[in-house]
Amino acid sequence: MAYSSKMMENYNVASIFVIENSQEIEEIKIDLANNGYDAIRIQEGFDLHGAFASSIQAQISARQEQYSKTMLATTAFNIAVDVYQGLVNLFRVTFENEREIMLELGLYGKREQSASGFITQSTHFYKTLLTKDKIYNRIAKFQITKEMLQADLQLVKDFEQANKDQEAAKGTFSKTTDLRDTAYQELRHWMREFEKVNKIIFKKKPYLLEQLRFKALSDITRYKKSSNNTTGDQTTAKAAKTETVTTVTTTTNNKTETIPVTPAPNNQESPTANNHE
Repeated sequence: MAYSSKMMENYNVASIFVIENSQEIEEIKIDLANNGYDAIRIQEGFDLHGAFASSIQAQISARQEQYSKTMLATTAFNIAVDVYQGLVNLFRVTFENEREIMLELGLYGKREQSASGFITQSTHFYKTLLTKDKIYNRIAKFQITKEMLQADLQLVKDFEQANKDQEAAKGTFSKTTDLRDTAYQELRHWMREFEKVNKIIFKKKPYLLEQLRFKALSDITRYKKSSNNTTGDQTTAKAAKTETVTTVTTTTNNKTETIPVTPAPNNQESPTANNHE
């Protein structure tokens, strides 16, 4: 079941309002205590609400952290691919008639689009230039030093680490979302039972039942499947299976978060583009 962050936050506010009112309105408090909902039983509701409220904050923090890591990974990718693609374009022209060198540098064919593919392809390219002097000596005229190539290779490594960090943040976000949803289900179960009891106790005192505001809870959960129910939450199972860094949407368990992606230069498609839902 997909839950929106907005719905969760609204339920958080409405549920504590009900619980607090049940103890602040003396007549309600007395009647509840006489029917099994004493201070200990009510404290159960407060505790469940506290756990739910904490889980919401943890999930929001994890979402923000994932967004931050995703942006860092996107930036690292765009920097690394810009430098790499520029050299690829240059050497394709330089060695266009030298099949052996073209093969050794991996210059034939399309550039890899996945994160792991890009890392493998570009790392091979740089290491070949750094270790095979017969090829490196041919590019000396471009005033490209091995120190410069090593720095370019480091850009790829920086991207690789940033991508790992983003994937770790995605996992944390998914976990905190699951914990939030579990806390919500536990609180909602308690609130449903509490509402049933209140409807029985105050059947002849509807004005007291009205003061508890259970209707607000019902209105919130009734519209949980609205068109906004995926805003700010998770990534889809499809996204979880990809190796990419980022996309227009990060998703997990059918809950999505929109994230902008900076287009890669030189017609190189970002390994994150369009690979997530």
